[in-house]
Amino acid sequence: MNRNTKMVIGVWLFMCLPLNAQQKNETVRPKENIKASEYIMPKRRTADKFESKRGTEHLFFSIGAGMGHLFDMGSGKTAHGPKTSVYVGNWLTPVIGIRGGAEYAMWKGIGNTNLVGISADYLINISAFAARYNPKRVFEVIAIGGISYQATLIPEAKITIHSYGLHGALQGKFNISPAFNLFIEPGLALYPDRVDNVSSWRRFDLVGSLLVGITYKPSGFSQSWLLRNGFASISAGTGNTGNILFNTEFALGKWFGKSRINGIRISAGSSTAFLDNDDSGADKDFNVNLCTDYLCNLTTLFADRKNRVFDLIFVGGIGSYFPGAASGSPIVINGRFGVQGLIRLSEHSGLWIEPRINIFKDKTYRADLQEPIRGTVGLMIGTSYKF
Repeated sequence: MNRNTKMVIGVWLFMCLPLNAQQKNETVRPKENIKASEYIMPKRRTADKFESKRGTEHLFFSIGAGMGHLFDMGSGKTAHGPKTSVYVGNWLTPVIGIRGGAEYAMWKGIGNTNLVGISADYLINISAFAARYNPKRVFEVIAIGGISYQATLIPEAKITIHSYGLHGALQGKFNISPAFNLFIEPGLALYPDRVDNVSSWRRFDLVGSLLVGITYKPSGFSQSWLLRNGFASISAGTGNTGNILFNTEFALGKWFGKSRINGIRISAGSSTAFLDNDDSGADKDFNVNLCTDYLCNLTTLFADRKNRVFDLIFVGGIGSYFPGAASGSPIVINGRFGVQGLIRLSEHSGLWIEPRINIFKDKTYRADLQEPIRGTVGLMIGTSYKF
C-alpha cells in the first residue's frame, strides 16, 4: 500500500467518524415522555352570577289577569271564568328564582263559585340557562313549578272546600325596559277531586289558565328611560255642577328633554256628586274618569332659573268620563284646562294646587247636568313625587 492510498483511507475514516458518532448518539438518546400538564383541559362552564351581592337587588312584583278553565275529568262538569293574580319574587341567580303570591278566580257553569288561593313557585330562566345571561335580552322564557292552596267558596251551598295541589306554567316575557316587562303565562294545576264540589271517577281535577300581565323591577328603576324625569301625584278636591262634587285623582307623568318644559300626564280619578232627592233629600252619584294632559312649565319657559322653589304649569287635556247608573250615556268625552302652582319641598317632592275648568257635551240628561254643553269649575290639591 503506497503512501497515496493510505492518505485516501485516512481522509475517508476522518469524514465518517462524526456521522457514526451522531448515529450512535441518536440510537442511545432516551425517548421523551409526554407530560399531561403541558396540555390544557377544557374548563367546565361556571354558573352565571349577579355582580351585586345584595339579596333584594333583583326583587320583582307582578300582577296579571286572564281566564281560568276547569276541564271535564269524568264528572261531566266544566267551568270557566276570569282570574287575577299578584306575585312578589326574587331572582337568586340569573337562572334560578322564587316567587309567592295570591290568586282569585270566579267560575261560571257549576253555579257561582269563587276561588281564593296562595302559591309558592320555583323559577328557571330557560333563556339564561341555554344561552347565558344577557340583561339586554328582549324576550325570555321562564319555566315555573310550585305548590298551591285553593279555597273554593260556594255561597249557594254555604260551604268552603280546601284543596292543595301542584301546578306548572311557562312564561314568555318581553323586557320593555330595565324596570318593566310584559308577560303571557299559560299554566296547568292539578288538584285532588272535588275542588269544584263534584266527584269524578278520575279522582283529580285539572285546571288550566292563561294570564297576561306586567312585572315591575325596582332595581331597574333608575335605568328606565320611561321613568327618567317622571313623576307620580295623588290629589283630592271639589267641584260644582249645580251640586257639590268630591274628586280624587292619581296620575303618572313625564317631562321631556333637558329643559323639561313640555310634559305629559295620564290620570285616573273618581267623582262623587251629592244630588238633591225629593224623597230622601240627598243622594250620591259615583263616576270614574280617565284623562291625558299636556303640561307646559311656564316658569322654565320664561325664566329658565335653576334651584327655584315655585313653578307655574299650564295644564290642558282630554279625557273620558264614565257617568253613574242614573246616566243615559255610558261615556262622555270631556276637555279640561287649568294652571298648577307647584311648591318644591325637596329635590323629589312638592305640594301643588290646581284650579281647572272641565268642558263636555252633556248627553246624560241627569238632574245635575241640564245643558247640552257644560263647563264646570274644580279645585284640586295634591302632592307629587319626582323619580
